[in-house]
Amino acid sequence: MVARSNCDKACPPDGGSADPLIVLAAFSHDLAVSGSLEGAVSTLLEGVVGAVDAGAGGLFLTTADGKPPTCRTAVGDIAPADLESAMDYGLLSRCLERNSVETAYRHVPHRSDAAVRSLLCAPLLLDERRLGVVAVVNKRQGTFQGDDVGLLEAMAGLLALTVANSQMARALKRQEGVSRELELAAEIQRNLLPQADLEESPVIGLNLPIREVSGDFFDFFPLGQGRICFALGDVSGKGINAALLMAKAAGLFRCLAKGGGSPAALLVAINREICETASRGMFVTMVAGIYDSATGSVRFANAGHEPPLLRAPDRSYRSFPAAEPPLGILPELSFETHEIELGGGEFYIFSDGLTEYRYGAQEALGVEGLIQLVESLADLPLDRRLRALLSELDHEGWQAEDDLTVLAIDDAWVGRHD
Repeated sequence: MVARSNCDKACPPDGGSADPLIVLAAFSHDLAVSGSLEGAVSTLLEGVVGAVDAGAGGLFLTTADGKPPTCRTAVGDIAPADLESAMDYGLLSRCLERNSVETAYRHVPHRSDAAVRSLLCAPLLLDERRLGVVAVVNKRQGTFQGDDVGLLEAMAGLLALTVANSQMARALKRQEGVSRELELAAEIQRNLLPQADLEESPVIGLNLPIREVSGDFFDFFPLGQGRICFALGDVSGKGINAALLMAKAAGLFRCLAKGGGSPAALLVAINREICETASRGMFVTMVAGIYDSATGSVRFANAGHEPPLLRAPDRSYRSFPAAEPPLGILPELSFETHEIELGGGEFYIFSDGLTEYRYGAQEALGVEGLIQLVESLADLPLDRRLRALLSELDHEGWQAEDDLTVLAIDDAWVGRHD
């Protein structure tokens, strides 16, 4: 024996009109206790058909492409396909456009097998959103009257709420799936970044994405004989596309740099690979180089990236602007390798997320502001200084517009650990 819903029980078993208040109360109860929103739509539609003593009914939902509402659920003694083919879609569209209940009758010969002889429909509206139309067809006794119109309008409001909840539940489920994937992608990205501090290496880097995944990356690894290969890159754009290109650029660097060639030749090779697959105008700015701890020298090349900063022991600064464009724009590019002596100083590479940082409506931090922050933290060891720097920028009022990434080399580390 199949249990009947409260709405079914409120409808007279022998046809005729039900008490509207009783039907609405039962209808609301079914909605409240339903464990499945999709099931609630079908159950409540059956209740609508029974309440107005109709032969069948259907729920027609709007689509994003602006086409006439399509039948999503049908109940009663007419097959869903027959109901959909016999439905007057012009009437349904008019019902939505006018935000009004519409009625139509078709004069047919006695004993006609016409699928739809009479039709009553009401719009499903929620916060001015046109969700669709609920339609009932073929009044079993007589014609649809004023009580039927009022009852259908009231039930259409509850059905609109049910449909909206169902759509929201599906959207949240999709969003949860995307969120889980983003969390996994973020974890993978974090694992790609090298983990080291100044107790083990003179090179340290930090990355603070403003979204789940980052378009920035840094990397460094030893080449032997006191040499350390390093890079910091920034992919144009944000989101998944930037993260994917970031992963490719980071992978190319890690693979191609192990050959130990010049930084300029390394950027030429990476650029050719990125140009083969980069799309939609995306590009990568990058600084790549080799630090020799034995001599205190840095050899590097710059592909359209922010100028690195050399901080001398006397706290003076020197920058090195890029002369070549970013990677991924032109397949045939040449780059220049620069060589500088750190002389016990520090070498900073950073993404433009730091210099574009703003405090409220004030001007961007800029290079001068970044230097002032570094100097205000100069008494701290380099690793703690970088963490304190990002912590300073994470206070209330500061507004990040892009990922924050910084890599630094401390040439004085060699002397402390000899």
